[in-house]
Amino acid sequence: MTDENPTRKSANAATEESASASAETGESDQRPTRRSGTGRAVAIAVIVLLAVVAGVFGFRWWQAEQTDSLRTEAVDAAREYATTLGTYDYRSFDDSLAAVTAASTEEFSAKYSGVAGDLRGLVENGQGSSVATVSHAGLETLDGETATVLVFLDQDVKNVVVPEGRTDATRFLITLKRIDGRWMLDGADAK
Repeated sequence: MTDENPTRKSANAATEESASASAETGESDQRPTRRSGTGRAVAIAVIVLLAVVAGVFGFRWWQAEQTDSLRTEAVDAAREYATTLGTYDYRSFDDSLAAVTAASTEEFSAKYSGVAGDLRGLVENGQGSSVATVSHAGLETLDGETATVLVFLDQDVKNVVVPEGRTDATRFLITLKRIDGRWMLDGADAK
């Protein structure tokens, strides 16, 4: 029986032609089984270089994320502390004082307690109250563990002189210090 399958014949013919072409040109179908030492060293060096570059860029990205997080936390803390500073009521003045000192560094707490002691009589005698809101806040500086934030504070103030109330606009430069992972109030200068 003869093999009349045309597909098999053409495959055999193609193999024979390829073999004869290789023999005529002196080419061999053998491929190198091992890379040279130089090629392997270059490949390893490229892989190491890419890993180092990826590590450096990854670290820089992480640092930028940490800095952005600190900025956001500082502005949020300054908003909260400015509101605490500007909100008081003559009927609960000690509570307002305690709220400010609880959020402050030791230095600012001592300074604020002295100033607030002088204001206590004025606020109580004038039956003063204030509700503060922050309309805008922006980071001015961030330097390691210290930040300054400019805060635009509006205070709705009432007292015996202005019983119907009025709104006072105050601008504060809030200074914060990071202590044990928390932004603490370290200064509040009216501008």
